[in-house]
Amino acid sequence: MRRKILSVLLTAAVLLGLIGCGNGSTVDTGSDSKAESGNVNTEADSKQKEYAQLVVAFRTAGAIPTEQAIDTIEEEINKITRDEIGAEVELMIIANGSYVSQMNLMLTGDEQIDVLGASRSMMPTIYAAEQIRPLQELLDEYGQGIKEVLGEDLLSCGAFHNELYAIPIKCDSACGYGTFALRTDLCKKYNIDAESIDTYEELTEVFQTIKDNEPEMTIVGSGSAGQSFLQYSITWDNLSDNYGVLENHGQELTVTNLFESDGYKEYLRVIRDWYVRGFISNDITSSTESSATIMKAGNLFAYATANKPGIKTQEESNTGGIEVEICQVLPTFTVTGNIWQWTIPTSSKYPEEAMQFLNLMYTNADVLNLITYGIEGQDYVVKEDGTIYYPDGLGATTVPYSMQGMNWSFGNEFNGHVWYGNAPDIWEQTAEWNKTGLVSEAYGFVFDSGSVANEKAAVQNIYDQYRMSLECGLVDYEEVLDEMNEKLYAAGLQTIIDEKQKQLDEWAESNSKN
Repeated sequence: MRRKILSVLLTAAVLLGLIGCGNGSTVDTGSDSKAESGNVNTEADSKQKEYAQLVVAFRTAGAIPTEQAIDTIEEEINKITRDEIGAEVELMIIANGSYVSQMNLMLTGDEQIDVLGASRSMMPTIYAAEQIRPLQELLDEYGQGIKEVLGEDLLSCGAFHNELYAIPIKCDSACGYGTFALRTDLCKKYNIDAESIDTYEELTEVFQTIKDNEPEMTIVGSGSAGQSFLQYSITWDNLSDNYGVLENHGQELTVTNLFESDGYKEYLRVIRDWYVRGFISNDITSSTESSATIMKAGNLFAYATANKPGIKTQEESNTGGIEVEICQVLPTFTVTGNIWQWTIPTSSKYPEEAMQFLNLMYTNADVLNLITYGIEGQDYVVKEDGTIYYPDGLGATTVPYSMQGMNWSFGNEFNGHVWYGNAPDIWEQTAEWNKTGLVSEAYGFVFDSGSVANEKAAVQNIYDQYRMSLECGLVDYEEVLDEMNEKLYAAGLQTIIDEKQKQLDEWAESNSKN
């Protein structure tokens, strides 16, 4: 089956040449594409005539498997899809860091993409550009399995202006905010009971204990490079972008300015206190390493994350086996913005088969596990307790194919294998977890920012000037917050808030919300 990677690069080159500018990135044009090399044999040509050829695009946070490994997985998937839906799939796997730009280039160039994995931030742009198609009719005819798996409430999260354009994934949708991973060895050394910590004040006392006894160690990191602690510390529904939010965990449908709220100011107070006490590294705003990587090197006691069933196993995998304890100091909370989605672009050559493939991905465990974990015996083995792990002598960087770590993003996580270290009943635990905590009254609402795109870009530029230093505690918020708000309003923040309130009111009325 022909590979589309070279097509992506050619599209990028053509578009950059036409517009005379670029983002400064470089790409490797050394493709071994079978289509480009002329090595497509008669049998392959015949197959392309017999079956719809579906291009399925998604991202990975890990290494991209080799061409040979992807071909092997495709063939195993195609043994199912040829019989089930009369189609073959081509997996287009793009590195997370360049995924959005690559997909935007392909969609702008009208390149064939039949099934597209999309983040929440991508959706308003590709919707406004009419690069994705309405899905309700296709879903009704070819996606009955999806409807049964997701239900109406979750499906509604894929709607723009009350029309379905995306299929949300089914995963751990509830998020345990205010969660931190603490090194187990130091917790034991200083008699710290992580499970008993349930306020920022108690957590601050723990951090001070470590600081007093381990003065050379950085105490706490934000989790992800380039992100502040705010990503895991919210008590509001950010309505996708923080530019107009619903305070008090979204329990009332009044859009306000986050940056003037008591919740935001309390967050800044805590983080500023941590910085002044010396808990936060001076280079946090410029570091390119994740907190898990820094902990793995032995230089960090704790970092922010999001609680869920299996979080301990997940973080211990990220830290290279360093044991951690988990504490959570804010309520568990569900908002629409937690969800990754799948959609069908207007450039799809086979929209009917594309929806049928999505239906398989949500209902057929074999398809899901192939695209996620690869082939049993080659890419993973089944342990005695029914969980899976890498074969002996292989790991994340040496196994031929693995999307482990992205397992939550492929449709219906609950159909997937359970990774070793998690409880065998992790999916049952996750289903119960999703029923806990607070749910925003705006759950299902998706803001279309197309009409305020200029204002949003201007506001984003202002926010980016302050975001990391302010939200990591490097500056005194009492001295700069008013200055930031003044600039945000001048850039059009109120216009965004008004438009968001207008759309939310319309959504609430059509969905019988008070």
